[in-house]
Amino acid sequence: MREADKTMYYIVSPNSFAYNPARINVGSIGYQNLDKSVIVSSLYEVFKTTADVDDRFLWHWFKSAAFQKMIEKYQEGGVRLYFYYDKLCMCSIALPSIEEQHKIGKHLDMLDNLITLHQRIYNITNKIIYK
Repeated sequence: MREADKTMYYIVSPNSFAYNPARINVGSIGYQNLDKSVIVSSLYEVFKTTADVDDRFLWHWFKSAAFQKMIEKYQEGGVRLYFYYDKLCMCSIALPSIEEQHKIGKHLDMLDNLITLHQRIYNITNKIIYK
């Protein structure tokens, strides 16, 4: 990464979120969980949470219908709508204790993994049956 021209990019450090303000309405958001920094386009918004927010809990909130409603409420623009970081900061979310957020995030991760596993089993079964 040292040799790359980083003038048109943002450096995303570990445990950071990054999203495209013009595409967040279709889920264009990511979480950087690698041990090293990465780069994204300067069109992206990049941020870290504070100590009172569990990142996994927030990740699942970003994937919720409630967050989609917030995007619809606060996005701005003409033909293309944008949801910049200042608008994200206007969103309110009821935060349980950090311990409870951690438990909820972990539980939702396990559910996601279980759903993925069942989807794979379903796909393999269909390939075998309809081959």
